[in-house]
Amino acid sequence: MNDNITRSICKSYDRLADEYARRLFHELEHKPIDRQLLDRLAAEVAGRGEICDMGCGPGQVARYLHDAGAKVFGLDLSPQMLEEAQQLSPETPFRQGNMLALDLPDETVAALPPSTPS
Repeated sequence: MNDNITRSICKSYDRLADEYARRLFHELEHKPIDRQLLDRLAAEVAGRGEICDMGCGPGQVARYLHDAGAKVFGLDLSPQMLEEAQQLSPETPFRQGNMLALDLPDETVAALPPSTPS
């Protein structure tokens, strides 16, 4: 993706960050299956590294995982979205980055164990 498109996407999310956070930050309260899946993820990757919540937006998933005891950080392109996330979840780490051009060292994020055929 070229830099002009990336900048345009970032500006769009910057413009709507406060409204996006207001509408979505509490969404997991009404999604018991999502919470169950996130709990399972946290348990499955415990001790395997950090979970990267890519495109974290206002950080509701990263916060949930953090509260579940997982090592997690949120990653988002938009500085405004990250500002919202940090204000809503000051104990959860957030980083600015582009999921299409990750600047993460190899083998630093958690990986699920290989699944075994049933």
